[in-house]
Amino acid sequence: MEKYTKIKTILVAIDFTEKTDSATILAVHMARRHNARVILFHNVMSFFIIDRTGRQVVGEDTISKHYAEAESSLELIKNTLQQSYSDITFSTMIGNDTITNSINKIIEKESVDIVITGTSGKQGLRELFLGSSSYQILTGVNCSVLLMPEGSQQYKFEKILVPVRVLEKLNEKLEISKLIAEKNKGFINLLGISGDENPIGIRRAFIKIRESLKGSDTEHYSSFVISNDKALQISKASRDAEFDLIILNYQDEESWKSFFSENFFKQIINNTSVPLLFFKDSDAPDHGPEPAGYDITLPFPG
Repeated sequence: MEKYTKIKTILVAIDFTEKTDSATILAVHMARRHNARVILFHNVMSFFIIDRTGRQVVGEDTISKHYAEAESSLELIKNTLQQSYSDITFSTMIGNDTITNSINKIIEKESVDIVITGTSGKQGLRELFLGSSSYQILTGVNCSVLLMPEGSQQYKFEKILVPVRVLEKLNEKLEISKLIAEKNKGFINLLGISGDENPIGIRRAFIKIRESLKGSDTEHYSSFVISNDKALQISKASRDAEFDLIILNYQDEESWKSFFSENFFKQIINNTSVPLLFFKDSDAPDHGPEPAGYDITLPFPG
């Protein structure tokens, strides 16, 4: 459990657009509060064809040019931040695989605790989010992910909403919630929420978590609601009390994969406009590498 009581390394995904500006500033503020280092990351995607001679990169000169430009731009951002925040250690890294493969390699090598990525426009506009690099990062990387809406200036998390709606990894999720509350001098609002499925189990887990909070130094409040529209209830609670952050458990990921049904995943993104932290247990099996680049397989001549 000790690994959930510290955030030592933060990776922020940068694509040199306005949507990552807020994410970068948030990474700086979090690094200061947690005494963490920041990795400024950008991915340069390779394109290639495959024929009988093997893999061949398409536009290698162009890719090299993009890599050099990204390297220069990241270094400029790093130097600018370093001048303003001399107490933080910044480093730059560039990937050349798929964005999730590149990040996962860094997560493993650098022991990254959390990845921060910006989302285009308001999170309520699903067409600007689903299918984007932010969505790929959220669903594909092997550690917790914090989604930062473009233009948001919510850099301190004093009012934290922590729903209890699934049973898996609740203690671990609570530990990281308490850590963030402590570093922000904030409080936790524990929201138990259950529908028709396993209401007794959810209520028991909620009571157990609530009791454990009573024995801690973390300021907290709690409530329990019955509803089958969990995402809408969580979103409404967030808006009504103007929370700064919602911490969710990613354990339900298998139920979020449909692009054509109003599942929890899409609903929570479409109905909230505050930062969302999706807790992922780093001990969980990873997603495996994605195919790198874009393959165009050519037939053998003749």
